[in-house]
Amino acid sequence: MTVARRALIVQYVLADGWTSAEAAAAFGVSERQVDVWVADFRRSGMTSLRRAPSRKFAIEILRLAIERSISGAARRITNSLRRLFAGERLLQPLPPRRLNDDRRGRD
Repeated sequence: MTVARRALIVQYVLADGWTSAEAAAAFGVSERQVDVWVADFRRSGMTSLRRAPSRKFAIEILRLAIERSISGAARRITNSLRRLFAGERLLQPLPPRRLNDDRRGRD
């Protein structure tokens, strides 16, 4: 059902005095659905007529979020493996320095 069609149904009920049952029968929807649209319109006005996000949209957002988290984890693993096998040298401790004072007590 398009936004314009829902607006027309709400207009018939609120402005023209149709009952929910008459509007539902005329447009082939349930009376309960007409009541919901009218109540939403009274509460929120014209913004209530816009379509609610579909389930497919929510699933698509979820899929993208999962792909991003997996790709981020894969990127971190790849970088770790690259550092491990690329031959990067690990830091070696410096040899201890000998100071002139180390020979104290000797001639």
